[in-house]
Amino acid sequence: MKKIPYGLQNLEKILDENYFYIDKTKYIENLENLDEQYIMFLRPRKFGKTLWIDTLGKYYDVNYSDKFDKIFGELYIGKNPTSRKNSYYIIKFNFSGLSTENKDILKNGFKLEVYNKLDSFVKKYNLKIKLDKNLKEPAELLRDFKKKYEELKIEQKIYVLIDEYDHFANELLSFKFNEFKDIVSKTGFVRKFYEVLKESTETIVDRIFMTGIAPVTLDSITSGFNIVKNLSIDREFNELTGFTEETVINLLKMYNIPANVLEDMKRSYNGYLFNLIGEKTVYNTDMVLYFLADYLRENRKPQKIIDVNIASDYKKMENMMRLSPKSQEIIDEIIENDGVTGELIDSFNMEREQKKDDAITLLFYLGYLTIKEETFKGIKLEIPNYVMRKLFYESFMSYIDREYKVYAETSDINKSIGELIEIGNINPLLKLVEEVLGELSNRDFINFDEKHLKAIMMAYLIKSPWYYIESEREMKKGYIDILVTRRYEKVPYEAMIELKYIKKKEWKDLSKDIGKIVEEGKEQLHRYLNDKKMQNRKNMKKFVILFVGDKLEKVVKFE
Repeated sequence: MKKIPYGLQNLEKILDENYFYIDKTKYIENLENLDEQYIMFLRPRKFGKTLWIDTLGKYYDVNYSDKFDKIFGELYIGKNPTSRKNSYYIIKFNFSGLSTENKDILKNGFKLEVYNKLDSFVKKYNLKIKLDKNLKEPAELLRDFKKKYEELKIEQKIYVLIDEYDHFANELLSFKFNEFKDIVSKTGFVRKFYEVLKESTETIVDRIFMTGIAPVTLDSITSGFNIVKNLSIDREFNELTGFTEETVINLLKMYNIPANVLEDMKRSYNGYLFNLIGEKTVYNTDMVLYFLADYLRENRKPQKIIDVNIASDYKKMENMMRLSPKSQEIIDEIIENDGVTGELIDSFNMEREQKKDDAITLLFYLGYLTIKEETFKGIKLEIPNYVMRKLFYESFMSYIDREYKVYAETSDINKSIGELIEIGNINPLLKLVEEVLGELSNRDFINFDEKHLKAIMMAYLIKSPWYYIESEREMKKGYIDILVTRRYEKVPYEAMIELKYIKKKEWKDLSKDIGKIVEEGKEQLHRYLNDKKMQNRKNMKKFVILFVGDKLEKVVKFE
């Protein structure tokens, strides 16, 4: 049986050592059929970009010509080779591991990466070039190399591959905005490096392929590197990385995993669409491999549906969102509608105030939002799957914790949700929510409403590995505020929650109507329960919950 290539990014190793490989090599042919020579391709983290860079490197490298049949013989491109196969010298840069502790350390790390890869290039192709390691600027290193390469009058052209071109810049953008602006300014070392790379395309560099996550840095260096074509939302390359559902189904069959597991994987990892009229959504590659590897070890669905390699990155969203004064408006819209409507902009300009569409576009490229549909009011974007919804709400709660010093221990949250799971008791969870509300100031409650209450509850509930938590689940006659359904069959109780929130200043006039408010909530839940979508649900607890200001006023539980 084929092994699972979880974490592997080397094509030759994958094929040699009996790991399964999903053949994406037709896209090499597609890329060559374009008129573009200098290409940018952006995807969220852990989507298979590095493996694709490795594939391009081995396909085009003159030094791999004697291994071509061994590596590519059974793949699409091996059976349909292009005229450019094994026809380039390859320089491959990877900027993902650079330290951003401070500007000097970053610059030295960037320069060392440039020097090491140029030095490896010289040795690999046995060139009579002596690099000057004492040069202080990355751009000077590249220019010195360019000059010496030209002097040798080498006919062989170079294909430059750059993986994670923006990784270090995204880190700075998240945490050290002023340093970010400095390194990509007109005199910054990043922009100057790309200026020299652009100059190199006039003589020694024939093609460039760059991967990254967001186009922020690309726009910042555009005056020095305005030759690149961004194919990230091109329809033809929608499925270049990621797994289609057909692929995931075939993998489940390969490993004899029950077909009903597909629903869990689909809900958790699918949903990414990178083009308005793209034909298929795709699954996050890393998450699928993580799930398969864990399932085969434990013989059940993983309790932790999120790979720690992705979960550790969610703080980036919090910090990047702070750059936009419209961030709260966007968060509120996502909480209320499970999505947002706007436009995807072509480029960023960090010198001006960030607008709503800037922030929406950034969330799209980071993978927190994906395209749902085109409307007359703009593009409707939504959270693509349960993993990203979980990260979104955890990020929201992290913001609450940071701003108001409200911190509930994970063990306390798990215990409170355990009460709901085991005996259908929601009161311990509501007490934790009330504690959060108690820390908010009167000023905070000016704009506080039901959607914010729902977000806090969602943020706590979504921590549980035992449940799926849905907001605004569409029914025939309305939307359920919060729906809590089992992820494992052994979970005893599910829950349907109707939230009611009333501001303190309005309570005096409405308190006499509390019975009516509760009855309206009960009627809503009964309607939802009679919907065909909710039939055959076992042990569904129903709650109408009323908060007034920062206090829990009423909880009505019924069968």
